Amino acid sequence: MRVTVLGSGTSVPNPDRFPAGYLVETNGRRVLVDLGPGVLRRAAACGLDLDTIDAVLLTHYHTDHCADLAALAFGLLNPRYEHRTTLPILGSAGLVEMFDRLALAWPWLERGRKFLELREIDAGEHEVLGVPLSAIRVEHTAHSLGYRISDSRGRVAAFSGDAVDCDALVDLARDADLFVCDTAFPTAAPGVGHMTPTEAGRRAQQAGAKHLVPTHFYPECIGHDLEAEARAVFDGEVTLAEDLLAFEL
Repeated sequence: MRVTVLGSGTSVPNPDRFPAGYLVETNGRRVLVDLGPGVLRRAAACGLDLDTIDAVLLTHYHTDHCADLAALAFGLLNPRYEHRTTLPILGSAGLVEMFDRLALAWPWLERGRKFLELREIDAGEHEVLGVPLSAIRVEHTAHSLGYRISDSRGRVAAFSGDAVDCDALVDLARDADLFVCDTAFPTAAPGVGHMTPTEAGRRAQQAGAKHLVPTHFYPECIGHDLEAEARAVFDGEVTLAEDLLAFEL
């Protein structure tokens, strides 16, 4: 399994950090976790064209995690993609309604719908194109999901999406080889609806995760040693997310 950070930033523009997005390459498939604005461009920098993306998982429907869904549907209208197979888009309740509302604003997106298989899922065990995954409810919005993605060797990459400190994160990150976790604000200045390095590190420690990757950094993080804050409470490896940074599991 290979995990590449496509976006480690937020809705606040940063020239070095695009909003949320991750590429998981496993079992011969390429799966995107979240589609923040610009993530498709980052994916292209990794050699992905729209016809080489196999599936998309959305953690929730805040704009900085899903805005490129509209760009994806519009891009697939290009004649070069007319023969591609249907692209599964998985997310919690509200996915279809969100797309319907996007199509009201941009009616031409409705024509791109034929390329998308919009699948609303709940917490539990799922599979997409042979890739096993677990969806776990996390606390952020009413329908936020974190994901555990497994490979054929039993390696696990876990993604919190946005989250507040909650017990569900322990189940999400249990024995994970890689835990990519919302760490949006420094411990000294916590923000609403997100986590700090201390909170992420504690949950990773409780879960027995092997490698913690703090991500989703707001500008308030600048000047703080986020890695040291996480290491103070977590015995495993810590690597701060950077756009286009890749991990081999």
